[in-house]
Formats: sequence, structure tokens, C-alpha cells
Amino acid sequence: MHSSGRRTDSTPRGGSGAERGRTRSRLRAGLLGSARGLSAPAAGSGAGGRTGPSRPLLGLVLAACAVLAAIQLPLAGIPDLMYPPGRLLPLWPQTLIWAAAGLIWGLAVRRIYLGLKRSAHRRNVFGGSIAPPSVSDDHRHVAVALWLCVAAVLCAVILPPMLVGQWTLQPVQMWHGLYTTYGMAGILASAGWLVHLCGFAMVTSLALAACQSLVETFLPRPWATRVPWGGLLIGLVGGLQQAVSGGLPAFVTALVALTLLGAVHLLTGRLLRWTAPAAALVLIFL
Repeated sequence: MHSSGRRTDSTPRGGSGAERGRTRSRLRAGLLGSARGLSAPAAGSGAGGRTGPSRPLLGLVLAACAVLAAIQLPLAGIPDLMYPPGRLLPLWPQTLIWAAAGLIWGLAVRRIYLGLKRSAHRRNVFGGSIAPPSVSDDHRHVAVALWLCVAAVLCAVILPPMLVGQWTLQPVQMWHGLYTTYGMAGILASAGWLVHLCGFAMVTSLALAACQSLVETFLPRPWATRVPWGGLLIGLVGGLQQAVSGGLPAFVTALVALTLLGAVHLLTGRLLRWTAPAAALVLIFL
């Protein structure tokens, strides 16, 4: 009885071992198939099989950025054309207007970016066909991006006095105007102005990234991904707006500084979390 019991117990063990082997084989085949399925879209996400936002969607993004940027005209563009230039409202209305505009820009850019992320079905919405190497593998592209960002800021600071012959520094002039108008309470207005600047930098970086991706859809060539089209186009538009009040020197300064900002965008992996802070550093001096 005991021997027959042992035989009946050994039979299920042998069967279960064979069953486990077949299960492992099926799992291995399924994992290999899923790996092939995951690698296929990555191989087709290059220039020939781009999975980023479509041209109509990028056009809508640029139109939305143009509408958002139009808020800047009554806040900075039109007052600069009045006399005295840069006329400010009383303290609390001016501060609230600056802060509200910055918050509107920031929230709108976030909503637009999340919509693009859902439509592109990938984490980096504006990622190119060739991703930059990681910092651990090669840090040279990060070093070049930092130098170009410094060069863009220096161009915004140095080019106006070189072209005009008169030294002007935008943050110092802004603080002087706020202090003259409000006294020490100008610190509150400065905080509102910084919120306004950060929001406008987010709009600028989103428009720059959308311009870069849109041009690359018309020029699906490897060399086109290395040209800062977004910075060049945004520099032309921003330079024309600056030229209305500042003339040719302001146009040249904006064009050079924003073109360098476009190169920073390419070298930092086309990520807005890096392009937006660099844009804020550049725009504070324009």
C-alpha cells in the first residue's frame, strides 16, 4: 500500500515538472515576442517614421502661442510706445496684472503640452530622431549648451551698447522704474514681474519647440535636425516686435540671442524643462 501510494505521488510530480517546462517555454516565447513588438516602434520613430505631433496640431500650437503672446502687448509693448515710456499703473493693479498674466501663460502652456503628450504617445513630445547621449556617457553636449546659454545672455547684455553706444541693462532699468514709482514697495511689483517673466518664457520655449518640430516635418533630413530653426524664427518675430521701440539694435540683439537659445534647446534634448529656464535668463535682458 505504501509503495503504491508512493508511485501515485510520483506520477503527478513528473507531470507537473513537464507542465512547468512547457509553461516556461511559452513565457519565454511571449517575452521575446513582446520585446520585438516594443522595439519595432522605436526603430520606426526616426525621420522616416516620425511619431511626434502632426503639422496641423503644431500649427494650432503656434496659433495658441501667438494668442497668448498678444497679452504681452498691453503689458510691455504698448506702454513702451507711450510717453513717458514704460508707464506703470498703481502698485496693486500693476502687480496683480503681471502675476495674473504669468499664471495664465503657465497654466495654458501646461495644458497645451499635456495635450501634445497625449497625442504624440511618447514622453518627450518634441524629441528628434536622434536623441543626445546621456550625461554619464558624454557630457560635452551639456557643456556646450551651458556655454551657448551664457553666450545668449551676454549677447543680450553686450550687443545693445556695442550697437547704440549707450549702456542699458534691462533688469536694472526695471528695478529703477519700480523704485522710482513705488519706493520700497516695488519689491512686490518685482515679484509680480518675475511671475510674468517666467510665464512668458514658457510661452516662448513652447513656440520655439513647436517651430523646430514643424520645420523638421518639411525638411526630413539629418542635417535639418541640427539647425536651430525654432530659435531663428522666434528671433525674427521677437526682433521685429523689439524693433518697433528699439530700432535695428534691438532687432539684431533679439535675433542673435534667441537663435542661440534655439541651439540650447537642441543640445538639451528638446526638453522644455531646460529650454524654459534658459529662455527666462535670456528674456530678462531683452
